Amino acid sequence: MRTQLKTLTLAAAAAFTATAHAGDKEVLDLLVKKGVITAEDRAKAIQESKSKASASNLDEVFAKEDAVKRLTFSGRVQTQYLGAGYSVNGADKKSTSEFILRRVYLGAKADVGDGYSGELVWNFADGENGGEPDKIVVTAETEFGKFDIGYQKVQWGQEENTSSSALPTVERSAATRHWAESHKISSPAGTNNPYRLGFGARHTGIHYSNGMTLGEGGQGSLKYGVSVVGARQNHNWSSSPGTNDFGVYAFASTEWKPAGLTVGLNVAENKHSGSNGAALDVSGYNPYLKWVSGDVTLLAEYLETDVAAKTHTGYNLTALYKISEKYELVARYSALDLDGQNAITAGAGVGDMFRNVSGDGSSTTGTFSDLDSIYIGVNYYINKNNAKIQAGYEMANLENATGTTKGDVDIFRVQVQILF
Repeated sequence: MRTQLKTLTLAAAAAFTATAHAGDKEVLDLLVKKGVITAEDRAKAIQESKSKASASNLDEVFAKEDAVKRLTFSGRVQTQYLGAGYSVNGADKKSTSEFILRRVYLGAKADVGDGYSGELVWNFADGENGGEPDKIVVTAETEFGKFDIGYQKVQWGQEENTSSSALPTVERSAATRHWAESHKISSPAGTNNPYRLGFGARHTGIHYSNGMTLGEGGQGSLKYGVSVVGARQNHNWSSSPGTNDFGVYAFASTEWKPAGLTVGLNVAENKHSGSNGAALDVSGYNPYLKWVSGDVTLLAEYLETDVAAKTHTGYNLTALYKISEKYELVARYSALDLDGQNAITAGAGVGDMFRNVSGDGSSTTGTFSDLDSIYIGVNYYINKNNAKIQAGYEMANLENATGTTKGDVDIFRVQVQILF
């Protein structure tokens, strides 16, 4: 019996080491230490796995530096179909019907030990000339907390800080996009007029986070942190108005598992430069909550910032209901109010609030001060978020400050996702 057990153990060990990860060899070391196999058996298992890998043209993956303890690769592929219509005061604009590669991520993380690591995630589906970075950080995990130095998301917006791989809706809301998407400024009357603030999302700087457990048995938790970053949304600004400006973002959240409740608050202050060279002071707060009870999940957040003597406000209310292990229904209501400032556009171009929706490229596309939208969808989980299909329909209404210009947007999207 012991011989059979040993044979099975060696076979499993050989399969384990076929990819030659450092962690797999540590398993063999542990088996030797426990007396399950001998050191000679360990060496033989590794050698056999190498021979099999070589015969199948599957060689080992080596890190360039010996100091790397573990090298992890990850990926995300999202393919989407969308059909969208857009009208202003009843006049139809250019419609959209297309397939797109929404996201194509490839990431690598190198752990060099002692709590230090480096991570690079590249998005091949965005930008030009081969894509653009999604995350580039050097991380130090210490007894004082975690420090990420580099380019990543700041804590602003519950929906924005939910990974796109775990979003219950196909796309984030227009309210989220107003604060999270790239910074664009125009000054039609010689004054700053912000279209999409570029206030949240990714910034380069120092990001600190920490946390602790609360209650008996770790029933609750507290997380908190702060980021000091460059004001602009980018990974490398060498010369641009606003290069010397910085932003500060702070957050705190608490979770109480018995009640299924998470409550958090993000606060921030930043500065952007307008097209006429004047600086925009932007500051605000973003409370949010998540409540889970059985098959029902409720998400709610409120966003407010003061910018250019105006107060921009928005909120997202999302409800999820799990019909079964595979199927989930989703509904979301979103609203955005720019305090009478006509700085919202729906069609593609400066400040578009709905991704891939097209206008007609002229001034008749319309600018608006307020919008609200309703999203209804269904998610089919083939293997949790690792493989899923999402379908959703969104209907939005927009209106300018005087109520004389109104827009309507209708969008249907289907998205397939694979994670690895």
